[in-house]
Amino acid sequence: MNRPVAELVASTTATVVLNIQQGREWRAGISLGFALRQHRTRIVTSQHHGPLRVQRPFYPEQQDCCHVYLLHPPGGMVIGDSLSIGASLAEGAQALITTPSAGKIYGAKGARETQQQSIHFQLEADTCLEWLPQETIVFDSANGRLNTRVDLSPGAKYAGWDIVRLGRAASGETFNSGECWQNLEIWQEQKPLFIERNRIVGGGELQQSIWGLKGKNTLGTFIVTASISRDDRDLWVEQLEALDGSATECWGLTQKQDVFIARYLGNDVALCRKGFELIWKNIRPTFNGREAVVPRIWNT
Repeated sequence: MNRPVAELVASTTATVVLNIQQGREWRAGISLGFALRQHRTRIVTSQHHGPLRVQRPFYPEQQDCCHVYLLHPPGGMVIGDSLSIGASLAEGAQALITTPSAGKIYGAKGARETQQQSIHFQLEADTCLEWLPQETIVFDSANGRLNTRVDLSPGAKYAGWDIVRLGRAASGETFNSGECWQNLEIWQEQKPLFIERNRIVGGGELQQSIWGLKGKNTLGTFIVTASISRDDRDLWVEQLEALDGSATECWGLTQKQDVFIARYLGNDVALCRKGFELIWKNIRPTFNGREAVVPRIWNT
């Protein structure tokens, strides 16, 4: 049964407010509600707390898909910070959410407090959400907690990527201390489609070992609720490898039942983003029957 937009927003907002109240300064949260109005997806509700905002929606596509840029003016999180992001899509709504710049989790040497980002997306029947943010940079000695949960109704579609950069290689900083926890869950009708949890300890075994991150500083995961053929996946791997032409970077494309998973492990965050964008352009016609239209903010 499809629920009214107000009820959907209230449910998502409750999660956001709860996360805000549990945090310490600087706290921020936003909850967006999308719905079809006159054959176009519009933001029908927007509730925010602290420095999280959205610009006006953009419509660069011929169809109704709503492009939204999520803004966090501070640009990063220090110890005790908490960001909560929520979005609900009513039946038939189509939205693409991105960010104008990389997120940052700053160092917190000697501190036990964490920096938390909690994301919850709720998609009703026949909706489509694309969550395509810029990367998150985890500084040395940070205590980052990154949690994402997506709840899908029958017929809902989701495509989202998560790119994490450990340390700041350009500044000669490596991730030798601190922690980064990642939790990604995708559910449909209360059944799990994809669940992954990682705990990366700076300088730890997972980060350095051959069975883990192999000492690399950039890892990315791109999840799409679509079925992709083996021939297409093999072709895309060739295209991805051609972007760099080096065996030092690692791409992996797999199909797990109705979920397509693309992974990157290497030392070049720009290459990871470029590769994920290539996959997105290839997969979008299969995923939702539309050609990819790049958000304007990516070109600035």
